[in-house]
Amino acid sequence: MKKLTYLATLAGSLFLATSCVDLDQEPQSFITEEEYISTINQESLESAISALYNNLWHDNYGFNSRIQRIQVCADEITYRAAKAGNELAYYDQLSPNISANTADFDTTWELFYFTIANANKLIHFAVAPADATEEEIAKFNGALAEAYFVRGLCYFYLVRMYGNVPMVPEDGNETAIDCPLSTPEEIYNNMIIPSLEYAIEWLPESPRLSNSSTPTKWAAETCLADVYITMAGWPLKKGQEYYAKAAEVAKDVLDNNNYHKQEANYEDLWKEANKNSSEFMFCLHHSHANKVMASNYGKSYYPADYYNIINKVARNGWADYYARKEAFEAYPNDKRKDWNFMTEWYSTSNGNNLVQWQDSPDGLPCISKYYDYDQGQPGQNAQANGVTSIYRLADAKLLYAEASTRATNSVNSQAIEAVRSLQERAGYAERGIPEVADGVSADEFLNIVSNERSYEFFAEMRRWFELVRTEQVSVKRAENWNGSLFQTQGHYYFPIPSQQILLTGWQNNPGY
Repeated sequence: MKKLTYLATLAGSLFLATSCVDLDQEPQSFITEEEYISTINQESLESAISALYNNLWHDNYGFNSRIQRIQVCADEITYRAAKAGNELAYYDQLSPNISANTADFDTTWELFYFTIANANKLIHFAVAPADATEEEIAKFNGALAEAYFVRGLCYFYLVRMYGNVPMVPEDGNETAIDCPLSTPEEIYNNMIIPSLEYAIEWLPESPRLSNSSTPTKWAAETCLADVYITMAGWPLKKGQEYYAKAAEVAKDVLDNNNYHKQEANYEDLWKEANKNSSEFMFCLHHSHANKVMASNYGKSYYPADYYNIINKVARNGWADYYARKEAFEAYPNDKRKDWNFMTEWYSTSNGNNLVQWQDSPDGLPCISKYYDYDQGQPGQNAQANGVTSIYRLADAKLLYAEASTRATNSVNSQAIEAVRSLQERAGYAERGIPEVADGVSADEFLNIVSNERSYEFFAEMRRWFELVRTEQVSVKRAENWNGSLFQTQGHYYFPIPSQQILLTGWQNNPGY
């Protein structure tokens, strides 16, 4: 009995079907999915590749909602304690709950493996036409390289979040539940690194769609640098050799990339009109108006007592996320801070008058990084526009700065310049904030790099993964570390979804 999945086409675009059926025999009046893909042309391939990004997003409250939620485990953002039964409290306590937080695990597991399955189909069955020219073959492989990139990226999130996960064969004869669990090292060596190496070889140096919604060779290299620096830390702890690998790949981006340029003003990165900035290497693009992967950057980021003074109407936010008080207070008084935080607003709990964050009902500063993505009046909509940044040029700079220093236990001038360029854009000099100095020690520099990464990527869903690989959770979240699940069980993994465990009999991560 063979599993078949049929392709549906709509207005000339290829959409990969979401369900499969078992048939005793193959109907002669239909071509199989494999046959269809094997004869796919360039236009249809590109449509199918673009559909992978919708797979990755996974509708409203998909990728950027679920990955943001787990960041409450880290030291940048927090939750609203006044909300009764707020399940984000488990993350704050560093003790994820397999039942209360199940939507986060179910959703991420499904979206990553659904995307992997569809990427595998294209990778395994798509073949350039026999009569294609050398140039046409290169273009075909360039588009197909996006499927390799997305597959590598999905597995990278999976191993960081869940540890041992299934490795699904490309041929489509097995799904995730048919496969045994593989170790992170097996996934890295057999899926993540080879996928990204293929992507680096074939992806174009400028994006296929002329914007950050499709990845470049440099995005794949930056992701590979991120992979190597992660392998160097917890849990594999491969150390100096892999820090050197990360530094080498990131350096190639800094030295040879001629497309991705640093935006002159930090705040412009987060304006809807500028979502195609070349600084972005790969982003998920959102459109509330067109109902295409609308983001969760709407009411989730506004305070619970928000009053729109311009339109004279209460727009109480959902307040799913606030900035941690400690993160706000430790943040240097630079231009990024001006943009990233809302510290006063008109409050429905204060007679619609202005209130400072300290005096607001929740007593926390708000995350205003994504406010320009509003669709209509501020705080009006659940969903919004904008981009979810996966990688941008600043990633390559800070990855190189850290990896090169850890690899050699010394600080080179290019690493210093990489950090300083971000500090200059943030307005350190004009605000009297010291920039990183020549002659800084390796230990001091690594601390500066970690801090700059927190400032630069505030609320961009990166921080938890950094604290895990550097084993800094116990330091940065000391107030909740002792007695937490992560502390008592000796790992930083989330639970494999209960349904997967019931279907397969796999062993879940300790403590769940």
